[in-house]
Amino acid sequence: MTPAAGAPYDEERVTVSADSMNPAPTVQTPAELELLSGVQPAPAAMPADAILAPATELIIARDELRKAESVFKNTFDEAPIGIAYADRGGKFLRCNGTFCALLGFDSRELAGRSIVDLTHGDDAALTAADLERLWAGEVDSIDHERRYIRRDGSVLWVRATTALVRDGSSISDYSVEFLRDITQRKELSDALLRQQTLLEAVITDLPVALLACDVTGNITHFNRAAVELHCVRAESQPFAAQVFLADGVTPVRPAEHPLARALRGETISNLELMTVPGDAAPRSTLSSARRLIGPDGQTLGAVAVIQDTTERKQADLELERVHKQLMTASRQAGMAEVATNVLHNVGNILNSINISASLVAERVKQSKAPGVARVAALLKEQGQHIGEFISRDERGKRIPEYLATLGQQLASDQQMALQELASLRDNLEHIKETVTMQQSYAKLCGVTETVEVVELVEDSLRLNAGAFVRHGVTLRREFNAVPKITVDKHKVLQILVNLVRNAKYACDESGKTDKLLTLRIDPAAIGVRISVIDNGVGIRAENMQHLFTHGFTTRQSGHGFGLHSGALAAQELGGSLRAESEGPGHGAAFILELPCLPRDIARA
Repeated sequence: MTPAAGAPYDEERVTVSADSMNPAPTVQTPAELELLSGVQPAPAAMPADAILAPATELIIARDELRKAESVFKNTFDEAPIGIAYADRGGKFLRCNGTFCALLGFDSRELAGRSIVDLTHGDDAALTAADLERLWAGEVDSIDHERRYIRRDGSVLWVRATTALVRDGSSISDYSVEFLRDITQRKELSDALLRQQTLLEAVITDLPVALLACDVTGNITHFNRAAVELHCVRAESQPFAAQVFLADGVTPVRPAEHPLARALRGETISNLELMTVPGDAAPRSTLSSARRLIGPDGQTLGAVAVIQDTTERKQADLELERVHKQLMTASRQAGMAEVATNVLHNVGNILNSINISASLVAERVKQSKAPGVARVAALLKEQGQHIGEFISRDERGKRIPEYLATLGQQLASDQQMALQELASLRDNLEHIKETVTMQQSYAKLCGVTETVEVVELVEDSLRLNAGAFVRHGVTLRREFNAVPKITVDKHKVLQILVNLVRNAKYACDESGKTDKLLTLRIDPAAIGVRISVIDNGVGIRAENMQHLFTHGFTTRQSGHGFGLHSGALAAQELGGSLRAESEGPGHGAAFILELPCLPRDIARA
């Protein structure tokens, strides 16, 4: 009898080797064949062909059985999926090569092992319960995904289909399990699930509204921001917000909505619209949309990304307001910078005046003038005997010499006093000139006039003159012929005073003995170029791009406003201010370029 597909061999005809777990058919004798076929021994009188016919049929049947067994064995061993037979206790009876290879065991090692033994601990209870239901006849087969533990300890995900082996009777002692390796699919599935979860989380929490619609224009997908911004009610429903053009007055017709335009094949980029979500305040938005195309070129719908730019718009307005305030503060800072330098110079001059006054006072205190009164009193005491006192008395004899010495001392005091008074007069005149110059620039603030560039540069040097002497900085002037310029003198002076002052500090902080500050005037493409060059500490490369940023400074006492305000002032004048340096220790150059005429006059 041919065994049913997947069934173990009949134990009367097939033995199972404990080592190989493969069937080993036994060979029957002619007498056994007769007993198996149910044919009784033929009487001696029967013809030979009548006697041999049943035996021939039996031999043919036996050959067919061997062929079937060979086909089954080859199919079993060469099957690309794992196949295993097990008893009621789940112990493996026979496994094919694929099953052994999947788990990493050979057939001997699997002998005595059970399905539950090799099942992952998290899946063991469910697997045991399913096998009990199968053997109890509650189900015809079980088909589920579970994990096996391979010989090396790794996990193998499998799709296991288990059924009972029946040979025609209602009772079965064996089960067969078909195993397919799904580890790669599970890993891909888990990776896909993680990616989908991540994508959903990202889309949900995106700070921009995401809307998708089908080919009819109904909303199919949206995120939290879309609900807040556009009042989306539910899937497959249009959103409830009113949409206007950027002016906030002209409504957008449904056919002109970004999603509708995208469905028609138009790509929308950075379209400014005003959205009114229900009863809330209008919101400024920036929309981008495009059509969704399927793999066969069919239109699937459209998707739009809408960014709420209300806060950014308000920030832009605030930035513009602050910029105007900053320009005002820049002008005031420039005036303060000039005034500070004026005060520095006045302070230095007052210091000189104080020194001169102190010297005069000290010399007056030390004057020998009181000695004249004492000599006069001594002579008056002598009365008519003055001649005798001078000629005979030792005190009288010293009076002429004393008077000569006293005369020389008083003459010296007079000369020193006159010199110091002259210095006082000069210093007071210097203060008057400095204050007058500052007042003239302050009065001309905002007024343009045509001036010589050299005069502007010299004024900036005069306002810093005292500091150059005090810090031992040598000035070098390299003035080339340039045309006159029409500018706001105060703004230019504001820039130059700050640049010259910074250069003086750079030279002083370098610690060099040969501190040098060079002022250079050259023609430029737009008009004139004024360069303030020092041999001071230099500028690091990483600081170059931040030099003109508000608040940036490398000096502990700096406020980070001078260069920033200077750059703004240069822009207002239609020019530019830039810096150059080869690095620390190599000094720096600040170049101011100015047009010959203001921009409004040049355009006219």
